[in-house]
Amino acid sequence: MASQVPAVIAKIVSLKQKFTYGENQIANFVIHNAEFITQHTITGIANEIGVSETSINRFCKKIGFKGFNDFKIAVAQDSFYREMQTRKKERREINTIDGLALDYNELVVSTSAMVAEDDLRKVTDMLKDARRIHIFGIFDSFLPAMALKNRLSLIGIYAEAISDSRAMRIAASQCTAEDTVIVFTRSGSTPEIIDAVSTAQTNQARTAAITCYDSSPVTEAAGINIIVPDKMSVSNSAMMSNHITFLFVVDAVMSLLISSDKAYLKKKLDSEGIISSRPPVNDYY
Repeated sequence: MASQVPAVIAKIVSLKQKFTYGENQIANFVIHNAEFITQHTITGIANEIGVSETSINRFCKKIGFKGFNDFKIAVAQDSFYREMQTRKKERREINTIDGLALDYNELVVSTSAMVAEDDLRKVTDMLKDARRIHIFGIFDSFLPAMALKNRLSLIGIYAEAISDSRAMRIAASQCTAEDTVIVFTRSGSTPEIIDAVSTAQTNQARTAAITCYDSSPVTEAAGINIIVPDKMSVSNSAMMSNHITFLFVVDAVMSLLISSDKAYLKKKLDSEGIISSRPPVNDYY
């Protein structure tokens, strides 16, 4: 979506499960030494990591660049953006809250850079045309599933959000080509989610996975894959929610849905009017 921010580090993290041992050596070096990449030649970097120049070029192509030079430029742009964001806070002391805010901002911007609008439009078409919609998520990933379900209900599209593994299997087994299944999974390796998506796909349902890791088991099973940054790509990951990038996708999908049909906007406004006009709880007693 936002092509001006390469989000190189977030993209590398999302592809780690796809890398060979040697590629992971390069990936880990880039993640922790972005400044070194921008200041040295491919020869210097290869010597520092202990790999060949050919391996570095192959790595660059594997993550979507034409070669090392394009990759180096993207890393420099990414590093520059991160530095500018940090400098905004240098005028005052960076406390825990400020640091967390910087990381949230970085995740949101990286999500915008990684997510393709064409894929989001495919998801919106799936939702509009579906006879039934099932949204699967477990633990933290169930929160964006519920958020999508609730947001869809405001515009008159009814969906079922499921976190129970047995209910997922039942729903997936009863899917047809007229149904849509959306799953949220951070790792992309949750067995219950993978089984449900595979079953739904076998039954010719349209499926989409929102996950943080490309080439994971769930991306092999789903029809459409939306890859978002993992929170591990920022500094204060231990203190952050797993699903912030998922909620960004939910908002993006809803924005595209509402902008595609004025009837959806009217239903949303009507629904919000009903909610806001509800009497206070105390009035019931």
